Amino acid sequence: MRTVQRRFTLIGAAVTAVALLVAGCGNGPAHVGSAAIVGDTVLPLEQVQQRLEIVLKKEPEAQKLHDQRKLDQVARQLVTLGVQHELIGLAAQREGVTVSEEAVAESVAQAGGADVASQNTVYDAVTFRERAKDQLLLVELARKYADRMEVTFDYFFAKDNAEAVEKAKQVAKDPAKMAEFVADAPQSADGQALSRKGQRVRSADSPQAAQSPLFGVPAGSVVAFAPDPSSAQWIVAYVTDRKTDVRTSGESSTGQLTPQLLEQIGLRLVQSLAGDPEIQINPRYGKWDGTAIALAPSEGEMSGYQATVPQTSP
Repeated sequence: MRTVQRRFTLIGAAVTAVALLVAGCGNGPAHVGSAAIVGDTVLPLEQVQQRLEIVLKKEPEAQKLHDQRKLDQVARQLVTLGVQHELIGLAAQREGVTVSEEAVAESVAQAGGADVASQNTVYDAVTFRERAKDQLLLVELARKYADRMEVTFDYFFAKDNAEAVEKAKQVAKDPAKMAEFVADAPQSADGQALSRKGQRVRSADSPQAAQSPLFGVPAGSVVAFAPDPSSAQWIVAYVTDRKTDVRTSGESSTGQLTPQLLEQIGLRLVQSLAGDPEIQINPRYGKWDGTAIALAPSEGEMSGYQATVPQTSP
């Protein structure tokens, strides 16, 4: 079987110059001068400013965006990358996962070398190599869990994001509401039920589903998101059980998964594997969106909703 390194391509290397980082101002998180804080680690504004200066010098398109004052989206993207980097590092440390420098060098070489591959991106040669290592770590984290997870959940479909988020918030306050919403959910045009209790999905049987928020939250969580981003229909799910030690009878299926899919599964798991550290974002850049594992411009523009339901004492 070919190794991950030989099959691996740098998924994030094509991020365009609109992902430049511009240093923000305003009231930061807990520490003055920080763009973001992940657990006890600070992503300094100064570091981001330095990266911005490098990219502005090397990318003509970046200078155009700067002149047009259209760099807000850029800031969010690079702060996202900074937060992801910290989460990946924490998760890899906790899970005892490493990748060799030889593997990183091979991935960079396959992309054409750091100098060439970082052109027209937010990366320079150093940060391109850093990102390559992060992506390889995501693949290895996914390999550890991709065929061992199982989630059980109740769900129903909502007509749009507003209804889904509103009802998910009600479930977060009162989990008994979930049964009511499941029972009241309508049928589809072909008569199929759009709700169910006790749905069980194993990642080994449905690795594509392992990319979804359902596999990234602990039991006792309610989530709302769009399974198909091209559709207005959202799902609300209440995760009642989550396992990461389910064994299949056959051989591991991870060898059949593409590095791209493994990377996405690893990214879905990384915050929980990192120990769910608190993530604080300088308001200048937006809000942390746990569904997208990225920054959103505002709470109203998040790609989903997640909350842990308070557990009542028996």
